[in-house]
Amino acid sequence: MTDIYSQPLSDDEFVELDELLCSLDESLGAMDAAEMDGFLTGILLLPQEVSPSEWMPMVFSATDIPGEFSDVQAQDRLEELVYRRYKQIDHQLATLQDIDPITFDVEDEDGNLLEGEDEIIALEPFALGFLHAAQTWPGLLDTDESDLMSAMLAIFRHLPPEARGDMEAMYEELQREAPLEHLDDAIADIAQSVKEIAAITRGFQEEKKKEPTKEKKFKKTHRGPYN
Repeated sequence: MTDIYSQPLSDDEFVELDELLCSLDESLGAMDAAEMDGFLTGILLLPQEVSPSEWMPMVFSATDIPGEFSDVQAQDRLEELVYRRYKQIDHQLATLQDIDPITFDVEDEDGNLLEGEDEIIALEPFALGFLHAAQTWPGLLDTDESDLMSAMLAIFRHLPPEARGDMEAMYEELQREAPLEHLDDAIADIAQSVKEIAAITRGFQEEKKKEPTKEKKFKKTHRGPYN
């Protein structure tokens, strides 16, 4: 019997998920699908598992008031889609696949789609969601592990200016030394960084291939009668 929660979301279901999130009471500040994706990724990179009963209400509401539909079927469907996305990301991490952050097209004031470097702003919601998880639970920000902090900077560099705080200087340095030209480049950079974080916090990493043992060769030497 197929476990419904192990099924990855289809393209239509991604759209349905975002539409359901956007249909919640706007005053509660529910996440959109892109911010939720970063939030779930951050949760799944924590050293200790967080119960869905603890994190899921945060997706639906940024307040103490629960965000939910009066229609039980709609609420059940929303929770199903969110949890399936959670399981999908977890599977990608555990199997060392590249994550594929949810992003949306970004337009300028005239309604034209942003391109090139300008398009990278589409990752801001993902970065904000990731930061939310990292600030809510221990295991990511409260560490002296330099490799972990370095990997997370690849995500935090996409935070909007008002959310960077004391990371502004590091952001400027990254922009100078490792500029990103396109959204695809930025997504690939985040995917690699997430793998590096997962290797540290959850032990997900490729097994090193054992080198074949080299047989010891002994040089034959002639031994005379007086040696």
